[in-house]
Amino acid sequence: MNKIIALVSVIALSIGTASAQFYLGPRAGLNMSNMSHNTSGVDNISIMGFHGGLTSKYQFMKKLSVQMDATVSTMGNKQKLIVNDVTTETTTNSMYVQVPVYINFEKPIMPDNLVPYRVKKSSASFHLYGGGFFGYALSATQGTKTTTPTEVTPAVNADIPSTDYNAIDFGIMAGLGMSFKMDEDDMKRLGLDARYLMGFSNFDKRAGYSANNSAIQVSVFFTQKLTKRKYTTRHKR
Repeated sequence: MNKIIALVSVIALSIGTASAQFYLGPRAGLNMSNMSHNTSGVDNISIMGFHGGLTSKYQFMKKLSVQMDATVSTMGNKQKLIVNDVTTETTTNSMYVQVPVYINFEKPIMPDNLVPYRVKKSSASFHLYGGGFFGYALSATQGTKTTTPTEVTPAVNADIPSTDYNAIDFGIMAGLGMSFKMDEDDMKRLGLDARYLMGFSNFDKRAGYSANNSAIQVSVFFTQKLTKRKYTTRHKR
């Protein structure tokens, strides 16, 4: 993770600020999270959640930018175990502050190629993302529901002791999406994307256990350009 952040910083600082542009805006969406427990005989089932926060972009080239998000995101999963007609379902819910840092490759979609002689300017872009993320757990709870042929014992959620789980998470992420111009000067953009986060840190600190977070995130985002291009003699106004 440190290497990824250092690489992104070097790239950003090595590019002249004459054409750099900054964007900032909200991001929100849904999570489908899971955990890869090493418990034998247990089915790991994804659960739905949410994420929301801010997204920022440093555009240093026409098609390349460095982006960083700061979001609150739910993670976790459901473990299902069936033994002798007794079904045990244990649901883990955790709340993280997540900071993805990634490279954004942006390819404008030229409508004049699709609808000749009508529109001559790009109104949308395709995005391809790749990078890493850091997360810190704000809370973690767990509840177990037991079902027998004659009785159902509802789950009662309780906090997981801080000694039993690792609050620090990190890993890699990749995704793709689309963004659309909201005005002629391209000062505002509305977008939709999907990405996959795969954690490397072991969530479960108990001896002999391991669990790694993962999630599919689908987001809607809006960005506002905060800076205007600094023109040189080679640029036309």
